[in-house]
Amino acid sequence: MSNMSYPTKENTKFMNVQGGEKKVMKKILSVALSTAMAFSMFASVAFGETATTPQAKFDALAAKGILNGYPDGQAHLEKDLTRAEFAKIVTKLFDLTEVTGKLSYNDKGYTATNWAVPYIEAVTAANLMQGKDTVKGIFDYNGKVTVEEVAAVLFRALKLETPATTDNSASAWAKGYAQAVINAGLVAQGTNFKANATRSLVVEAAYAVDNLTTAPAVVSAEALSPTSVLVTFADKTTTTVALTTALVEGVEQTISFTNNGHNYTAKVTLAAPKVVSVTVPNAKQVVVTFNRAIDTSTLASNDKLKAGVIKVIALNNQAAITTDGAEVSVNAAGTEATVTFPELQFLKGQYTVVVTDSVKTTAGTAIASYSTLLTAADTAAPTVASVTAAAKATTNKVYVKFSEPVKPAGIIASVNGVSATVTRETYDTFSLTAGTLNAGSSYEVSLLNVTDFAGNQANPNPIKATVAVTADTAAPTITSVTPVGDTSITVKFNKKVSYESLIGNVRLLSAYGDAQGTLSVVTDKDSDTIKFNVPAGFKLPDSGTFNGNLVFGATVRDTLGNTLGTPVTQSITIVKDATAPTVASATFSTDKGLVVTFSEDVEYVGGALTLIKDSTGQVFSTNFSGQTVDGAKVTFPNVKGLDGGYTLRLPAGFVVDKALAKNKLAATTVAVTATAATTTDTERPDVTSITYAEPTGTNTEIVFTVTATDDKGLSIASLRDINSYTLGSKALPSSAYTQVISSEGTATSPTKAVVEVRVPKTAISKTEPVEFIAFGVADTAGNVTVAKNIKPVLKDGVRPTLESAAVSTGDTSLLQLVFSEPVDVTTLKASDFTIIVNNSSTAATISGGFIAGVGNDAGKYYVRLAGYSDLNANNVNSISVKINVGATIKDVAGNLIVDDKTVNAK
Repeated sequence: MSNMSYPTKENTKFMNVQGGEKKVMKKILSVALSTAMAFSMFASVAFGETATTPQAKFDALAAKGILNGYPDGQAHLEKDLTRAEFAKIVTKLFDLTEVTGKLSYNDKGYTATNWAVPYIEAVTAANLMQGKDTVKGIFDYNGKVTVEEVAAVLFRALKLETPATTDNSASAWAKGYAQAVINAGLVAQGTNFKANATRSLVVEAAYAVDNLTTAPAVVSAEALSPTSVLVTFADKTTTTVALTTALVEGVEQTISFTNNGHNYTAKVTLAAPKVVSVTVPNAKQVVVTFNRAIDTSTLASNDKLKAGVIKVIALNNQAAITTDGAEVSVNAAGTEATVTFPELQFLKGQYTVVVTDSVKTTAGTAIASYSTLLTAADTAAPTVASVTAAAKATTNKVYVKFSEPVKPAGIIASVNGVSATVTRETYDTFSLTAGTLNAGSSYEVSLLNVTDFAGNQANPNPIKATVAVTADTAAPTITSVTPVGDTSITVKFNKKVSYESLIGNVRLLSAYGDAQGTLSVVTDKDSDTIKFNVPAGFKLPDSGTFNGNLVFGATVRDTLGNTLGTPVTQSITIVKDATAPTVASATFSTDKGLVVTFSEDVEYVGGALTLIKDSTGQVFSTNFSGQTVDGAKVTFPNVKGLDGGYTLRLPAGFVVDKALAKNKLAATTVAVTATAATTTDTERPDVTSITYAEPTGTNTEIVFTVTATDDKGLSIASLRDINSYTLGSKALPSSAYTQVISSEGTATSPTKAVVEVRVPKTAISKTEPVEFIAFGVADTAGNVTVAKNIKPVLKDGVRPTLESAAVSTGDTSLLQLVFSEPVDVTTLKASDFTIIVNNSSTAATISGGFIAGVGNDAGKYYVRLAGYSDLNANNVNSISVKINVGATIKDVAGNLIVDDKTVNAK
């Protein structure tokens, strides 16, 4: 049977109109015409997003004057559709050419004046529909169209593929068509395909077809760069259009492009490069978003923020924030920079953020300077973003990445229950060093006391995760080679490599193969990004441009031991650095002195500095000796006593950069800005001792006594925070509490403090060694102590309870008693129990004492009741067992039983 087949009906029934035939037929044709018109314009309509029901879609079209309902003004979507009406819908939906002057069928009334003929002939010519009775040439235009016939037409018109399997209610001949339209989302899975097609169903199908065949309108076009435009369509999809002719900044231009087979034009204006926003995703970072891809070299050097490019100014006496030299990462599109503040610094409160015009686009255009007021209030707890591990065969490393930077101190980790060493790789990524982990196996990872820099602790605590160790036997590959000036080269690999394997293993050759020497490795840790210095004695040719190759030795390896295997050659071009350093800023603070920051790393040469007080115009006499150089910063610690505004004059050649030409600073003047003093306290506090005491007498608490010291002052809040301590690798129970019992120095920031951490003994359910760790004790500067621990044997502090009683299944003369834990059988006494049988007012008597179960019955205890040889006998209807008030039953650790408790045995 061909794809055009329908079931043939030899005896098709037609409406027999007698008497008043013309009037009746006129009414029938009128209704048919209005119905067909109602569905005639689907192909040209872009439906609104709010048209989510058949009636809403019908109304949307009617509101535009495109369709009408029945003469009563209603859509009547519940009615069935005729084959003639469907032929017109198909003709309009798929933009077929109406056919006149041709009569292919022999139906009664099928004449040139019949409104349906041009549409029936159109779908016939397009091989989308054919007659019901091909022998007699009958189309049956007034007959009802079935859902499976609709499916067959849509299948052909859309050129859908026949699915390999089917699951629908259609007849055998139509199952493939039905499944194809189901898979395309045109008809619902549970539809009765053998039924007549309602107007509602066809509205839904036509609407879906229109979405497939109608080109969505362009909503917006945004220039990402002079040659790249982001286009957003009405269906919320997007595409990036690459232009062969660059846009002109500030001029509206029309672009032409093709998307998904449709031709479009759109108007777009290339806006001036600017900062779009500055946001605070957490207390440790700010994110700067640009409307163009930036030249990262104007923002950062070696992933460190260049001096003076981005400033974060604390307001309302908040702690100063260091941005120069802060870690910075730029997304792949080059439009978003994330700055992570160093050490323990974090944001809290209000700040002014300034992005200077030092940042440039990839086209070299300066980004307009930008400033904004930010309020930082981080209340979101960190979460685990990923847990990964890779090995050739085995490894001992697991890498955990968090959703944000977290404090490095205090994290307690284990892998499959075995303690792991925690090492910070970056502010948000940590490595766990555990035992042997096999490639292809999975392990459970536990992380306790994960806290972000704002003090939000991860919940739950500990965090549990599973890591699958992936097998990695691939050699590392080089993804980029980037010269930094003319003295350094940064090489990026696709994964972490051993920096030691690169030492003496990378050579620089000229384009002619002449050896220029061996590169020296600057990076001193395993990383995917390694910085090198050019060989000693390397010189640029007179042209100022060196073209050559880097040759990486075959033994260069990744951290798993996979080697390159063969030498790898990478081309490189080194261009003379002729750009002299400039002054980015000059700041003064009482704790640091005068700090002059330059645009790049410099070497100190020297010369006479002049400091002029702005209010008097006179030279301010001070001590410029003892200077130190750290990258781009030159610090004069002996400059003292500045107040108000000053101007600093630096002579020409005062510093030089590290380029081969040693470019000299030009004579410069710069305003000196006073900054708030920052703490110089970088020393951690010390937990000098931890002792413990078991409960005695009526005391119900285990007491851990922690003594801590710090020369600048301890944080009382950290000492009293129960989250600064763990017990048994778990957070302390919520009923635990702390109290400071003595201190030295000031009460708010003592130099020495003794704290009691009190834990209910009920937190210990088993007598065994339990580790107590003090890890979160901090000083007032935010430095956190190195974790200290004690591991005493703590006694079980949980009182046993009677959990159940039952007639023994092995011997029905015995009553079985089960406690929450093993009890000391010598403390079991009949007088501690009241056993009532059949609700008697007199307690049953225990005879023969208590029998302790053994083997599989360990922890169970048995008694006999006097006068009852069979506790399952018909005359024994109920048994209750009560632990009497004042019972002296104890567990093996000596804890008294919970008394005044009753259980039912039957």
